[in-house]
Amino acid sequence: MKILTLALALWVSAALARREERGGASGLEEEVLAEEEVLAEEEVPAEDFEEEDALEAVLGNDDDVDEGGDECSRLSPKEVFHTELHPRILKAMDEMSLYVEAVVERVETAVEVLLPHVPDSPIGELKSQELFSELRGFMLGTIRDAYELVRTAWRDLIRAHARGTDSEETLQALQLIREAQRQGDRYLNAALQELSVTIKAIVMNSIYVVHRSLHLPNDTREHDVAQAIHGRLPKVAPNFLGNVMAKVLERGSDPSGYKKILTDPLRDLNKAVDEMHATLETAIESGNVEDMAAFWREVVAQSHRRMRDDPLLEEDLEIIYLNETYLTELTLSLMATW
Repeated sequence: MKILTLALALWVSAALARREERGGASGLEEEVLAEEEVLAEEEVPAEDFEEEDALEAVLGNDDDVDEGGDECSRLSPKEVFHTELHPRILKAMDEMSLYVEAVVERVETAVEVLLPHVPDSPIGELKSQELFSELRGFMLGTIRDAYELVRTAWRDLIRAHARGTDSEETLQALQLIREAQRQGDRYLNAALQELSVTIKAIVMNSIYVVHRSLHLPNDTREHDVAQAIHGRLPKVAPNFLGNVMAKVLERGSDPSGYKKILTDPLRDLNKAVDEMHATLETAIESGNVEDMAAFWREVVAQSHRRMRDDPLLEEDLEIIYLNETYLTELTLSLMATW
């Protein structure tokens, strides 16, 4: 039974299909950005130079805010994004990237340890270097795509605000940000699903091939089989993969027996933008939008309240993921979710 080979073939086909679909969108985005760059490089008329130069002064440093002029520029989308939301998205992306690297590196090493103990088995046909290199590239590439999608949508609003926008234009820009962030969530969920399917295929087939290597009688009870495999694991998989296999043997493979992960990685950003959008939409409907400065004053205040109630705490994720008990439980939750 070449279960692993089939599972991995299905994974590769699904990954390529998803990647082509996402790649098409990325290619379109790249064309738009390239066109914008060409337009930006064209000669600016003399009468427009002063305006464009002033705009660059506001946007020149994406991580700071220009305090010049009669109006405090801290009452702006740039303040909200770079003070709160950009750090939040970076934290989410860093956490996912470090988790991917921690899991893939451990499983890759564990498979190399297991291979000599299970000759003439499906897992022996696994080209691990190609598989794990492909998986890393797909996961990290998707994370980058999600980040750029969201960051570009926010950059568009920041630039539009610097030029001057009314309430309707700002509402439309916020709606585009909402859509970009939800698309980013879909990208990240697709990546996590690929990781889950791949790890699950390796874990379940590793259990299968260890079982086969024991040459147990066909009438051996399921409980006794699990105990025999469990006793063999310290010799053939004394590592992270062995820990995950042991937990599956103890608890069974029914997903209902495991806690599932949250499937909206950008939930903090989504909540914040939904709140901004609702505030502006309500103000427009009630006819209470006198000027955008008042709106951004309220939005900045909301941002500060969120930062107070849900501060960004520093976490050394590399150290946290050295705790294999925690990493094992997190991976089991991932496998149960998809």
